[in-house]
Amino acid sequence: MIELISPCQVALAEEHGMAFAHAMQKAASVQDQAAGFTWLEDCRTHDLYEVIDGVGVIVVSGILVDELPFHGASWITGYNGIRAAVACALGDASVKVVALLINSPGGMVRGCFELTEYLRSAGEEKPLMAIVKGMATSAAYAVAACAEVISVPQTGTVGSIGVYRMHVDCSEQLKASGLKVTFAKAGGQKTDGNPYEPLSDDVKQRWDEVVEAERDLFAQDVALGRGITKEAVLATEAALFEGPVNLIKARDLGLIDLILPPAAAFSRLREAAAKLN
Repeated sequence: MIELISPCQVALAEEHGMAFAHAMQKAASVQDQAAGFTWLEDCRTHDLYEVIDGVGVIVVSGILVDELPFHGASWITGYNGIRAAVACALGDASVKVVALLINSPGGMVRGCFELTEYLRSAGEEKPLMAIVKGMATSAAYAVAACAEVISVPQTGTVGSIGVYRMHVDCSEQLKASGLKVTFAKAGGQKTDGNPYEPLSDDVKQRWDEVVEAERDLFAQDVALGRGITKEAVLATEAALFEGPVNLIKARDLGLIDLILPPAAAFSRLREAAAKLN
């Protein structure tokens, strides 16, 4: 699932990079018998979401990754778990409206846009809404942007519509420690981006091309979900929209619809679901 030996792009609010690394380590150490999560392999479908007055509530929380064997953790969520939960909710006659309850800084690019494509199609079967509890940035905003309506509390945060890949050069630290790393490699680009030597201009250029292409895909995806232009999305330059003033700007741009506390937004959803009975 998570290839720790190879670089990956993330769509993540920048200051949450360390949280991403911590979540990866924590996920790798989870034991079946010790965790109180819903394990996807043997779960019952209704374990993936909660139905409240016709609203199927699916929690999207913590760092987002492409695939996990479990769902329901507060610190990490797999795109595969979100998809499984939505699929089950679509097949549940008691669910009239699907609500994504989001509190996440984002996560991995890999798997994100495959999920958003599915969510847009799911929204054609049943109304899909996004209630942001605190934060829906970067990849988490990509998920939210698939919803018909997005609500955010006045102290919440959305945006960061961009992608980055990070390189840490440890070569000087190793040199000071008297250590030298030597690779025996087959393939000229096999060790590109390793942390034991400076990042070359050629590799940096290729990485830049990758993240620019993925940012373009991200903007196109948001534009499709929100009914605005890709150019308008790109013009945000991956800005964070946080707090009352900036959320009004986000609403004016079409990135969100409502500035409401989660409880108030959920009350509206319950009313909407009641009318669909």
